Amino acid sequence: MSVNKYLPHVYVIPEDRANEQIANGFVLHDQVKANRIDVLPCAGGWSAVREKFTAEYIAHLRKFKDGYILLLIDFDDCYDTRRIAFDEAVPDDLKSRVFVVGSKESPEVLRRRLLLNLEDLGMALADDCYEGTTDVWSHEHLRHNDPDLQRLTETVKSILFAS
Repeated sequence: MSVNKYLPHVYVIPEDRANEQIANGFVLHDQVKANRIDVLPCAGGWSAVREKFTAEYIAHLRKFKDGYILLLIDFDDCYDTRRIAFDEAVPDDLKSRVFVVGSKESPEVLRRRLLLNLEDLGMALADDCYEGTTDVWSHEHLRHNDPDLQRLTETVKSILFAS
């Protein structure tokens, strides 16, 4: 299902198939308004996520004021350098509408640590967001997302979740 760009909506740009599966699991949560979120095709690497965002979605955000973008990447144990690369790619006027989150290493490592398949991991993350808990988000492989997660939850919870 495609989102209505004229209503509040969230696009997710996943780095790879594993991140896409997590995002799809999030969307499958029974409280998520699936018509408000669209998981886009995999970009093919963290730098490709950044390039896709800058080439296509900066203009989208400027045109559609109710749009938000979630860039879902693997940090591959390079959080600081990747974070800087994304911070530099997001224009100042859009920083409040763009979120960069991902696993410390890779989704596969996180999946093994939590003993969940990737779709179930996405549903568990959605459940945390919906319930206002951090059972999964506080895991050592996700904790670094706290600044973006807090902004993300405050900003898009009412867009994505049934009240």
